[in-house]
Amino acid sequence: MILLDYYNKIIEDTLLDKFNNPPEDGKYESVEMTLADFDGVTFHVFTDANSKNLMNVSVSIKCFAELKKYDVEAFLQQQYGSLLQSPEQGYDATVQVNLANPGGDKAQIARNVSLLKRHCIAAPFMKVFNDIEAKKAPSVALIEIPYRDEEAIYIKPEADRCIVIFSVNFKDADDVVFAKVFLQEYQDARKTMSNAPSVTYYQKEPPLELKGAKNLKVGQNNGFVSFVLFQAHITGKKKESSADNIITFRNYLHYHIKCSKAFLHTRMRNRVRSFLQVLNRAKSELPNTGEKKTMSGRTFKRADDPQQESQEFNI
Repeated sequence: MILLDYYNKIIEDTLLDKFNNPPEDGKYESVEMTLADFDGVTFHVFTDANSKNLMNVSVSIKCFAELKKYDVEAFLQQQYGSLLQSPEQGYDATVQVNLANPGGDKAQIARNVSLLKRHCIAAPFMKVFNDIEAKKAPSVALIEIPYRDEEAIYIKPEADRCIVIFSVNFKDADDVVFAKVFLQEYQDARKTMSNAPSVTYYQKEPPLELKGAKNLKVGQNNGFVSFVLFQAHITGKKKESSADNIITFRNYLHYHIKCSKAFLHTRMRNRVRSFLQVLNRAKSELPNTGEKKTMSGRTFKRADDPQQESQEFNI
């Protein structure tokens, strides 16, 4: 199994290409791209009309209004500093990079800009993690991030731990079975791994931590995955990797469900192919026409050929 990237590779490759291949005459070509990412997120990459050496990267996130309640703007200012600009019309956040003079390590700047979506979604997680590390009392009882139309992420901070709950809507009823089997491996893995988060899967009925939550979607094809992150996961250097992994969990889950279905379909096609080969080998040989050949190569039919006689008399 693989982990999906936390950054947008198209944005990173575009910036690195501009950094590493500057024009000899100093005149940069214009760039205009609109990119679609997971969870309905949209990027707009474009150069300034007057100064083409200035490249802007804007992001539009469905739940950005909710993220503002948890200091997402302050978190982006901390990550990008002077690169952060006023948001482009129709988008939620915009970062501008000077291609001719990036003002730092080019690879690091390209990677950081490509993490724009990650930083936006990670803002409430980092706020909760930092409060728990500083032993502050939780400011809110439950954080809801409606990042998709039918799904949301819930963060419940406690004194010494953090509970993260994903509501997952499965479009296909078969995916419910795949998800249950797949997530059972998470629970079994905890028996052999030390310091692993506690993972629980709920089908149809939400966990008790979501009692009283607003806009909660409950149904036959809705499931809830609960992660209990302890202090060892959300303090020190590990809180960054914990935020990365927890943010991409939903995409990770659906990616491996699709891979499992593709694998099973491949096995089924191979099995059908082997059955067809068996059937082909079981076919009877073509009937003998009764023709014989002499040593010289001439053909003749025997006058007393039983097959010929049966054909003539319809026996």
